[in-house]
This record gives sequence, C-alpha cells and structure tokens, in this order.
Amino acid sequence: MLTWIFNVLIFLVQVASWVLLAYLVLRLILPQNKYTLLAGKYVEPLLEPIRVLIRRFIPKLDTMAIDFSPIGAWLLLQVASWLLSLLKVILL
Repeated sequence: MLTWIFNVLIFLVQVASWVLLAYLVLRLILPQNKYTLLAGKYVEPLLEPIRVLIRRFIPKLDTMAIDFSPIGAWLLLQVASWLLSLLKVILL
C-alpha cells in the first residue's frame, strides 16, 4: 500500500513537471490559446511565490525580460521527485 502511495506521488510530481514544460512552450507559441490559459490557472499560482523570492534576493532581475521562476519551479519539482524516490527506498 505504501509503495502505491509513493508511486502515485512521484507520478504526480512528474506530471506537474510536464505540465510546466507544456505551459512554457504554449505560452511562447500560442499565448492566448484556451489550453495555455487553462494551464496558466494552475501553473501561475505556483510560479508567483518563486518570482517574489527571486525579486527579493535579486531585484535587478525584475527589470529584465527573462523570467527565471519556471527554472526554480522545475528544480523544486525535480528535488521533490528525488526526495520521494529516496524516501520510498529508505522506508520500503
């Protein structure tokens, strides 16, 4: 049962990574598409705290046209996936 829970959690983190990637590509190619807007409803609330954190520590990045928050979100998702996999191995 515990293995199943870990597998589902790892799968959800991987799906979130793919949704983030799809959203970024769609935002570049079709910014007003209904699927882009739908994905944005779920992705943007996750990116905003990372943007705030980046702006707090590196204020000059706020004036640049590059948004580094998706990189931070992707790194956090990868760390979460790695930690879940590690915890699964340790506990089982």
